[in-house]
Parts: sequence; C-alpha cells; structure tokens
Amino acid sequence: MDRLDKEIELICRRFPWDKAIWFNGVWWSRRAFWELVEATTEKLHDSGFGPKMHLALVMPNTPSFWAHTLAAWRLGGAIVPYNMRESASLITNALEHVKASLVVISDKRTDIMPALEHIAIPWAVAPSDSPYKTSVDVLALRPGEEDTAVIFYTSGTGGKPKAVPLSHQSLYANTMTCMEQVEPIEEGDTLLNALPDSHVLGFSICGLLPLLLNLSQCMLPSFMPVKNVLESIRNSETNVLVGVPMMYQFIVSAVSQGASLPRRIKVAISGGDKFPVDLDEALERYLGIGVLEGYGLTEASPVVAVNRSYPTRKLGTVGPALPIVETKVCDPDGNELPPGHEGVLWIRGISVARSYFSDELLTNLSFKDGWFNTGDIVSIDSDGYIKLHSRESDVIMVGGFKVFPEEVEEVLLRHPSVKEAAVVGINQSMSGQLVKAFIVPYIDKLPSKRDIWSHCRKMLASYKIPKVIEFVNDLPKTALGKAKRSVLREG
Repeated sequence: MDRLDKEIELICRRFPWDKAIWFNGVWWSRRAFWELVEATTEKLHDSGFGPKMHLALVMPNTPSFWAHTLAAWRLGGAIVPYNMRESASLITNALEHVKASLVVISDKRTDIMPALEHIAIPWAVAPSDSPYKTSVDVLALRPGEEDTAVIFYTSGTGGKPKAVPLSHQSLYANTMTCMEQVEPIEEGDTLLNALPDSHVLGFSICGLLPLLLNLSQCMLPSFMPVKNVLESIRNSETNVLVGVPMMYQFIVSAVSQGASLPRRIKVAISGGDKFPVDLDEALERYLGIGVLEGYGLTEASPVVAVNRSYPTRKLGTVGPALPIVETKVCDPDGNELPPGHEGVLWIRGISVARSYFSDELLTNLSFKDGWFNTGDIVSIDSDGYIKLHSRESDVIMVGGFKVFPEEVEEVLLRHPSVKEAAVVGINQSMSGQLVKAFIVPYIDKLPSKRDIWSHCRKMLASYKIPKVIEFVNDLPKTALGKAKRSVLREG
C-alpha cells in the first residue's frame, strides 16, 4: 500500500463526482472534498508544517477535520486528535507531552484558548468547512516515527492518559480487513459517522473507511440531539449504522416513541462496550435488524474481532478475531490457556501498535515479544468466538468512553467539603454504565449535590461527571485503607 493520503487521493481523482460526505444537509463530492484538502495543505505548508511534525486537532466530525488530517499526512506529518468534550487542562497537558507543532481548534471550543496562552504551542481556529484563517508559524519538532499517521490518546489502567502511535500501514490493514470480513457492507453503501472521529473507532471505521473505498458517509458533529440524527439518516439514505450501545439505546427510545426510521438500514455494528441482549431484541423489534457486535482497542487500530454476518453471529460474543490478529488467552503468570478457559487476552499482528509514545515504562508493562496485553478477561470457544467477561481494572464504560475512578475521585477531593470519595460504575440494562460517586463529607461542611456537579463541570468532561451521588458516613476499606469498590458496586 501507499500512504493513506495517496490512497484517498487516488479514489477522489478516479471518482470525482461520486458522493463522499453528507454534511449539514449537503452532499460533498469527492472533488469538492479534495479541493478543501488541497487548500488546507497549502495553508499548513505556508505556516511551516512539515515532515514528522504533529498537528493537534480539537474538532468535531466535519469535512475540515478530515481535510486537516489529510493535509498533515500529505506534508509528511501526523495528527493528534482530542475529544471535543475533554477538559482544557487535560488537552494542554497532552499537547506538551506529544510535542505538538500546532493545534487547530474548532470555532465551537474557543474556550480552550486561555489555557493555550500558558504553553508555547501556536494555535489557530478553523470553521467546519474551510481551513483555519489566521497566519501561524508552527514550531519545529524533533523527528518522530516516519510512518506514524495518528497518535490517539487513551487512558491506562490507572487512569493516566497514554499516547498510542498508529501507522499508515496498521490503519489501512485494519480498515480494509473489516471491509472484507463484514459481509453486509459493500460498495455504494452509506455509513453513519456520528461517533467522535477523535476516537479510533469513529476515525477508522466511520470516517477513514468510506474515504478509502467507494462508500459514502453521513457525517454528524454529534449524536445529539437524536432527532437531528434520525433526520440525517433519512435524508442521506444511510443504510449502515456504526455505534456504541448508548447510541443504539437513544435510537430505540426515539423510534419507540414514534420517530420514524426507514427500513433501508441493513446492518448495525456496535463496539466500545458490551452490547446488552435486551437492547439487541429492541433493535430487532423497532428496526428489523439485530446488531453485529465487535471488540477493539486503540492499540489495535482498533478492531480485534467482530461478528461477520447475521447468519453466523453468536449473541453475547464479539465474534472471531480478524485474520490479521493473533490471539492467546493467558493466566496471570503469562501461561497460555486452552480454549474455553477464562484469562487475559493478548494480541499481536500488523494492525497492533508496537509501543506507547514517549513512555518506556508503560510500553514495557503492556508489550512483550510482539504481543500486547489488552487487560481484558475473555474466553474463546472452539469456533474462535471471543466472549468478554470483565475488565481487569475498575474502568467504567460510558457510551463507549472509558472513565477511570481515580481521575473523578481526584477532582471530587478538591472540593473543600469532601473528605473522602469513591467512584464506581452502575450497570444499566440497555445504556451501559453510569458514574456513581460515594462521598464522605466533612461533618460541618455538608455540600449539596448541585455544588458537587457544578464543581465537577469545571474540571471534567461531561461523560465523566457522576450522574448519581450518595453521601455516606464512611467507606468500606481494605487493610491498606483503599476503598472497596466491589462492595460499593454490590451495595
């Protein structure tokens, strides 16, 4: 293969008048999109951006996001996308860690600018359908890996963000293999791109895959409000859904209350979190189709396994591993276990990352002899279908995003009325998990729940804020003084 930008340019020049992106009620042809890419490339080049530099993007799903991505690749650089909902402090810390040369911010997140004033990284603001307007001189950057296409941030088992560099080759191999393996998807289809493209699943499957092949995408900056999403699906004639369980719950809820959705949708694919069986039944009832559940990780570019088709799917599993991904299940000592036994899933293959960016310690903990430790407890049946049993850590999954208790607890403890805090996930039958906080207040400083929520909104992304708060007199603890989250979850 060539670099991703070369592959996409070839498709755009070969099929210039084909529909590429449906955005804000208008279809963009491949020619119109590539003209935006060329204009953005010129702007970036004039600013001094070049080979091995890192372009940070704080942008929603827009044609401009992808134009900046391709422009960076054309100039030999890599991109570092950030969740639009992330806090300014986390973004600025990550920008310094990844040594960004320039950060391009959506005109919807100009609130980040004051925080950027304190770090020596130039920034620019870009609207949704054009390059950034201002003149910027980017910083020189020490050389990185030549083939790196994207550096995604994902959280570690302790809640510390990790930077995962993915190559052009790994992303290409993963997307193309998914296209070959998932039988219902074929050329001419239109995919829903409503997951954040700053997240590897949205980026690779919803955004990149249609650009690489003769597919179209219905691009939405957000999945909310659901009414707008359903209208966009109808108007763009989208027939392939890719999402997370919470997204499908919103769709089912809206349709069950009278919203209309055409029966042209032929496949619904889900990842990011375990898919509830009762939600699959609801999809069958209201959309006429169930879900093809898959499983992936940022470190795997991202898909590891997926149910290939409706006739062969096994409910409650994430399907067999892709042919480009090797798997093994090991005990805590690293010994491989026979089929059917529960253990930690290890993976390796062309689409699996080799290390974390600028973090030798975490790399040594997670990567060994070409294998990556996923940290997930699974079993694999005799047919090769993988079943997820639990998380090795206390990670909370909210709409496909990871929330780590330690990060939320740290913020809660900054409140002057909070003496102790413990955070757990509460399972919801259809919509994943909610974040719940158990708080021990100081005796003479009892805060209100409204005070706590207001405090959290200043320092946490919205999906990390506890939805349920319970004030308690004390917390169950281990002999070492750590809160027993398992007891709190059960009680």
